[in-house]
Amino acid sequence: MKGFQIAAWMATIAVCAPGSTVASGPFDPDELVRLADRYCLGPDGDHEWTWALATHDGFSPLSPDGFSGLRLPAARQLRGFEKTIDGAKVRILTANNRISGGGVGRSYFHLCWVSAEPTDRRSVDAALRSFLDVGRIRQEGAFAYLWIPQDDGTRGRVSRKSFNLRGHALAREEGMRMALTNNVGLMVAVTYMRAVDDCADWCY
Repeated sequence: MKGFQIAAWMATIAVCAPGSTVASGPFDPDELVRLADRYCLGPDGDHEWTWALATHDGFSPLSPDGFSGLRLPAARQLRGFEKTIDGAKVRILTANNRISGGGVGRSYFHLCWVSAEPTDRRSVDAALRSFLDVGRIRQEGAFAYLWIPQDDGTRGRVSRKSFNLRGHALAREEGMRMALTNNVGLMVAVTYMRAVDDCADWCY
């Protein structure tokens, strides 16, 4: 796709380095999707809203040591939270980033992740697919779900062909949203991306 290989770097994100957990079994995939909706899809790129919700719900801010092992090139304004739920380590991460390439310009994004460890990638992906009810495409190690919000509250599907040909334009001009699933070992993350126009405080 022209300059929009989101999974080329998205799939390497560890959403903070995996650590020890006390869960006796995998974290409920439907609950992980519910948390992703609460902290990422619901706020729709409004990071201050995400932070306020996380604080209200008893998440603790991550210290710089909590980001060891994180690989997110060119990220700005990185912030994270952590909480143990049902014995599993649940983390929320927000950042701003850009995607460039191929003569199609540069797009800026607000990104949000919710991860749980341990849980099952396949089950989380199935739960997210059912929740969103839109098509998906595969990019390297990640499944990407693409849609354009409609006036009636539904999600308009984006075809693989349209995404490949017009990914930047769809994100910048038509408000395309993106959600992805990926994993590092037993840590599984749901990622949400929304293009933004105003990046005066972090553009580079």
